[in-house]
Amino acid sequence: MNAGSTTVAISGAARWNGVTGAYPQWYEDPLSCLQTTLGSILIEHGLRPVDVLGLACEFTFAPDDAMCEEFYRPAQSSRGVAADLCPYHDVESAWTTGSDAGDLVELIETHGRVIVAVDNYHLPFRPAFHDVHAAHLVVVPGWRRSADGSLEFYVSDAQPPGFQGWLPAEHLINSWLSGNPSDSQDVFFSSREIGGRVLTVTVRPQPGGLTRGQVDQALAGNLERWNGGTAGPEDRVWTGHAGLRRFVERLRERCADPAELRSAYTFGWAMQAQAFLHGRLAQEFARRSDRLRLLEVAASADRVVSAWSNVRLLSAHAAQTTGITDLVPRRGAELVHAYEQLAADWRLALSTEWTDR
Repeated sequence: MNAGSTTVAISGAARWNGVTGAYPQWYEDPLSCLQTTLGSILIEHGLRPVDVLGLACEFTFAPDDAMCEEFYRPAQSSRGVAADLCPYHDVESAWTTGSDAGDLVELIETHGRVIVAVDNYHLPFRPAFHDVHAAHLVVVPGWRRSADGSLEFYVSDAQPPGFQGWLPAEHLINSWLSGNPSDSQDVFFSSREIGGRVLTVTVRPQPGGLTRGQVDQALAGNLERWNGGTAGPEDRVWTGHAGLRRFVERLRERCADPAELRSAYTFGWAMQAQAFLHGRLAQEFARRSDRLRLLEVAASADRVVSAWSNVRLLSAHAAQTTGITDLVPRRGAELVHAYEQLAADWRLALSTEWTDR
């Protein structure tokens, strides 16, 4: 806390105390700010992020979306992106907007803490400060007025290099209301206005730790969504096996135009992060429960992560890559095969009794 501060406003519902401690932070590579901010809020509510965010693993793609933000993920549920990422827990979220510092204070007072969309260009703790425009998310759990009456917000950002502490309001508000103009130094996460967006999150913790029944429910749900996916001309979101094949076909159709491939880098981050967390959960729970078949699920999930790395990096560097028209179909086929193997391992794990070691 800065010397001379006189007022700190924290919601009574929050577990964080801005006077005596730091806000919980959580980071794993290769997660984006969407997972790390949500994971931090789960920790605040006494939950293990991997146990919540690692249950679901699916393919979902919205071809008509603008995908130029680090925290992009196709929206599915009416209960928000948090519900999409945590379908087996009572978690929901909603996007809202504000236009000035007073609106942000009111949102914090109402929700206890909020996830704030920002432009890194205006944040002095980000390496991109006054250099590169790029969309990002941070957690803002509190506000205060210092002795001279100036407004400050507590900001928590787990993404490397990592930061948390009190920040003068003008930095956060400028970042929050930024136009985030197109930036040649970051063509992936610039060019879409931040527009005062805020993600509010509601978490209702379930008693007890993760159970075998919940893991089985998640494997069955993942398999059902994979087998039942759709990618028809009227479907806003392409899902499952059918959606992935249509997505790969779309890449192949556009492989001669590097600009058309670029969005796969951004979009693929959400899918890659989810597969990573699913693999981490399967690995950890296999050891906690002695259900060693889950180690095969973990290995397959890791292959999905690697396949996404190939697709994302190829899409990002298509303009400088020789033989792109041959490489795109090959990497796409590898991605499909990796998901198909993961689905096969879900099926195998579900067909095996828990006593099978």
